[in-house]
Amino acid sequence: NDNCRSSSTPCFDYRTINNISYCAPGILCSILERCDNITQTCLSNNSVCVINSCCSSQAVCLPFLATYMCKTGWFSTGNMTSGRYWHTASVLSNGKVLVTGGYGNLNSAELYDSSTGTWTATGSMTNARYGHAASVLSNGKALVTGGSNGNIYLNSAELYDPSTGTWTTTGNMTNARWFHTASVLSNRKVLVTGGYGNLNSAELYDPSTGTWTATGSMTTARVDHTASVLSNGKVLVTGGYYGSASNSAELYDPSTGIWIATGSMINARSAHTASVLSNGKVLVTDGGVNGSIALNSAELYDPSTSTWTTTSNLNNARYAHTASVLSNGKVLVTGGTPNGNIALNTAELY
Repeated sequence: NDNCRSSSTPCFDYRTINNISYCAPGILCSILERCDNITQTCLSNNSVCVINSCCSSQAVCLPFLATYMCKTGWFSTGNMTSGRYWHTASVLSNGKVLVTGGYGNLNSAELYDSSTGTWTATGSMTNARYGHAASVLSNGKALVTGGSNGNIYLNSAELYDPSTGTWTTTGNMTNARWFHTASVLSNRKVLVTGGYGNLNSAELYDPSTGTWTATGSMTTARVDHTASVLSNGKVLVTGGYYGSASNSAELYDPSTGIWIATGSMINARSAHTASVLSNGKVLVTDGGVNGSIALNSAELYDPSTSTWTTTSNLNNARYAHTASVLSNGKVLVTGGTPNGNIALNTAELY
């Protein structure tokens, strides 16, 4: 089984009575349900009957969630309660994923539980927002900044408290920003960059005071770009839109407040996502080309060489989606749109 051989988790090849193969880690026999002796089926639709486990000669029910631990590539998970695009997604300290807002005057928020693959509603934001940014602070709260309410660009910011499921306001940004980025630095401050209209400026949020100060400007004005904090503390900014989709990238050094260019992506992208993986590389997914054509491609940035390589394509072409690195190392991609008219509620894992 190729999935078993390529997985970083110690995995085993389980087989059904029809010789269908499932790759999954070893599981304690005491927690497994026994299959029906006659039909070789399981009572739960979330399990599959396997006949070659080490538990006994009795076939057992292998939970499908266990097979996800050994899969490589992309596969589907539970749908959100609402279709969303131009929303945000943030991995909280409890491992759940907070999704907020989105196009269509949404102020709602919901939580994804990776242990069950399900979504539940949580407290709504003070303001409806789309094209905003969200960051998880060192105190566990989530900071949401800017965006649009459908009428104006916003400079407001608010904080989500996972312990109460409620939102409170905090200091306003210096500039109203839409389709900008926000990144938590090693010094616990939050770096916000770019956004409409044609901003190359950047500013810093101090959680201890709830205030904002200016920092060095990017070499290029960017909208719908990404920003990722690398293991060396620098911030990688990629792509975005400024007259046309860009494949350029640059690095911010928090110690100097200065930006320098780095290797360009293989594909020009805007409204894409970028996720820092456990190996230090950055996974960039999907995005749009000049606001109309959605990509389903993905590529990886290696900070040690400043170069990009392709990786496997996603199941769905999408832009204005989100991507979150889960506690198990997998990347959850949610929502987005293939064409600017349809809001997807589909999700997949890398």
